Amino acid sequence: PINILSAMDGLASLVSFAGIAVPARARFVGQSIASTALPSVTLGLVCGQIGAVSAAGPLIPYLLGSWIGFSWGCIGFWKRLRMQTASCARRYPKLLVHSLLINHDIEVPRDVLEESGVVEHRPHAGGCGGGNGLERWICGGGIGRLTFAILAAQDCREGVEEMQKEERQRIVDGEREKVQRR
Repeated sequence: PINILSAMDGLASLVSFAGIAVPARARFVGQSIASTALPSVTLGLVCGQIGAVSAAGPLIPYLLGSWIGFSWGCIGFWKRLRMQTASCARRYPKLLVHSLLINHDIEVPRDVLEESGVVEHRPHAGGCGGGNGLERWICGGGIGRLTFAILAAQDCREGVEEMQKEERQRIVDGEREKVQRR
């Protein structure tokens, strides 16, 4: 299958190279349109062509193919977003918690923050802090919490990309030093 999200990331990189800033929401909308439109049109055209050479005719097979392709694109897009949000919760919990609080006014419970390593663990007076981690808190909180976390992950995406570039540069510099020592 074609990974529309990585193709859109490449397009966003090209646009940002040109000096144009693409807001997180606009990138998100563009990815959702591309992830649903391409499978819809492709499957619709294939089914319509098959219908054109059969007795069914092209219109109904095209519509059914488009509907199935759109649904398939939506499901794939949703799965990738959930996976990206879970990855952000595992790798960058402080950034995601900050984005949830600042952009969406959602406070993460202290015990979840402690287990996720966002804040230091301090024993609570009169209770146990048996949290279950940021990722499980997000996924276990229903569709509302998950969708706000997806939006928060989109909001902090620029910061994540900056940290990944810095991390990659540190790796490259470390490898250069190893090669120069030989």
